[in-house]
Amino acid sequence: MSIDIGIKMTDLSGQHVHEFQKKLGLPDVIAQSLSVIAPAMSGAFLTYLAATKAGGATPVSFLLGALGMLCVGSVVALFAGSLSSSGSMYTYLSKGGNRATGFIGGWAYVSAYLIFGSGVLSGFGFFIAQLVEMLSGAEIDWYWFTLLGIVIIAALNFFNIAVSTKNQLIFLVVSMAVMIIVSAIVIGIGSPDVSVVDGETRVDSAGQSWDFAAFWPPAAGVPWIGVFFGMSFAMLSFVGSESSAALSEETRDSKRNIPRAVLGSILVAGIFYLVVSYATSIGFGVEQAKIDWPSSATGLAGLAPNTLTAALVLAAAGGASLFCALGLHTASSRVLFAMGREGVLPKKLGRLHPHWNTPWNSMIFVVVVWILLIGGSVLIVSRAAQVELAGGLDDYVTGGVFVFTLLLNFGTPVVMFVYLMLGIAGIVHGFRNKLPKFIAAGFGASVFAVVAIFGGLYFSFVPEEPGGTILMASRLIPWVGMLIVIIGCILAIWTKRKRAQAWEGMGRVFDDL
Repeated sequence: MSIDIGIKMTDLSGQHVHEFQKKLGLPDVIAQSLSVIAPAMSGAFLTYLAATKAGGATPVSFLLGALGMLCVGSVVALFAGSLSSSGSMYTYLSKGGNRATGFIGGWAYVSAYLIFGSGVLSGFGFFIAQLVEMLSGAEIDWYWFTLLGIVIIAALNFFNIAVSTKNQLIFLVVSMAVMIIVSAIVIGIGSPDVSVVDGETRVDSAGQSWDFAAFWPPAAGVPWIGVFFGMSFAMLSFVGSESSAALSEETRDSKRNIPRAVLGSILVAGIFYLVVSYATSIGFGVEQAKIDWPSSATGLAGLAPNTLTAALVLAAAGGASLFCALGLHTASSRVLFAMGREGVLPKKLGRLHPHWNTPWNSMIFVVVVWILLIGGSVLIVSRAAQVELAGGLDDYVTGGVFVFTLLLNFGTPVVMFVYLMLGIAGIVHGFRNKLPKFIAAGFGASVFAVVAIFGGLYFSFVPEEPGGTILMASRLIPWVGMLIVIIGCILAIWTKRKRAQAWEGMGRVFDDL
């Protein structure tokens, strides 16, 4: 039996405001968090980004990242346990801090999700194009599959969120199972006799399925700063665990189910990443991985024992990218909806479709921004620069790898900045209301966020080798993040001065903490 529950809300003038129907249960919101986390995609590719500095000790980076995200998730869970709102980060920062932190945090949050959505859609095009080439030999440009992904997202998400979350849950189970099975095969085979990249260098740990060096950086020949750099991408791999909070107004018993979904998705993904990153480290040889892993962007797929298992990994990564974009579309559109509903952003963004009960204006806006970001990145940046950032790859998928890598690098420190704001808001809220759980969780989230920001930006200022050069894309990362925050501050000042009523009422349409 299903019960249709509505939330009766009014704005400051007493008028009825748009509201969602409570159709979703715990499996739906878990699917939302895990779909944005996209474990299969992150396990296939983001482990590689972490390994460029963390090498064979990449499992340590992911262990630290999981601990950090459990702290962040605890703050989200504590807020979600007492507040039901589709605004999520925007609302929590408004309530835990003030209107300014809510606006700036909400702006940075949705900006990062817009950037990530564009990146992972490009990743979907890249993974599927490679899969098609592997199976048929046909080299089809990546952007055709990216466009196909946009059409699929529109078909699933514009019309019925309950349908899309069920599809996400089914695919999540299948894709994660594929990755775990391939990981188990690689671990069972053990480290190779010689380098899988050059085919000549002897691997000291040949045949070993268990190597403790993967969990102790000095033994893996990796400095701790490399592990902290990898931790920034590890935490990026968990970004989206809090996105189920954006479905609070559509979820039955949300104050119980949302916290469970947030923390549960982090634990599930954390275990998954440890298995996949350890398998990949073993597959290269833990000590040899510091050289070979950064040279192989395909990661686990490149270690698969045959074409079938490699194809399964690529299919899992490609599908996960699609559903990640679907989840990002859901989360970012609902944050825009909440801000539009309060009049902080244009009110058209705060309207629901009269039949489908989805925030269709904000959804269309997100898709348009995605297309502009993808197209602008490819058209503005020279082909030579794209090849360089894509690791020297120069073929039919270069643009997809380039956009995927560029935009995910741009968005990471922005989200970590929001997590830092969230941690501080949790601390302030805890002291203000004498809630020690908020203080402890907020402190942990703040510390890990600072370390992640430091690790993620370190090589934007320091070359990998003394006297070496820093890629222009790496140099731009901190400035893109600063630009997003500065624009948010300017918009906040403008809103406070020009839309005083909306500014004063920010967050009041939501439940009180």
